[in-house]
Amino acid sequence: MKLYHIFGTVLLLATPAMAQDTAAVFAALDANHDGKISQAEAQKNAAVLQMFAQADKDHDGFLSKAEFDAAFGK
Repeated sequence: MKLYHIFGTVLLLATPAMAQDTAAVFAALDANHDGKISQAEAQKNAAVLQMFAQADKDHDGFLSKAEFDAAFGK
């Protein structure tokens, strides 16, 4: 059941109606406002944390806005 919840949340973020909200989610997770999300910052959102490694395409330990958008929205 938990797995369905995580993927449901990811699907919600990925739908066109919710795509505009990815900017708000990114901003909320980027606690230090450095323009990227660390794994520690991602812990505030179970769906983002679950997909963090897959979304981090350059494997630098952070999600850039572009990586976040590619994985969860736009």
